[in-house]
Amino acid sequence: MKAERAEVLARLWEIGPEPRPEQLEADGTGLLPFAYIEGTGAYLYWLTGADVRPEEWTVLANAGRGPEWEYHPAPSARFILSVLAGEIRSGILDDLPVDDHTFDPNDQILRG
Repeated sequence: MKAERAEVLARLWEIGPEPRPEQLEADGTGLLPFAYIEGTGAYLYWLTGADVRPEEWTVLANAGRGPEWEYHPAPSARFILSVLAGEIRSGILDDLPVDDHTFDPNDQILRG
């Protein structure tokens, strides 16, 4: 998934008009996808850094079907919990929070 998303984003940024997030300007930064929101095309990415430990990676959200990016300076677990609890609002995840939450592990999804 990392290679696929990197290729797609590189093409978008090369041909424009989608702007590259400013958080990626620093040397050694990168994106690692960790969640896809079914039906919206949105992705959540860890913002990685050469001198940043994985537990300190923060979150960049991309609308997927548009040029919108949101930076959330929180680790992914804190970000997801805060969105689900209504403590963080996101234009990309605008359908959240909801009353009921479910989690489907990949092994259940991929088994079909």
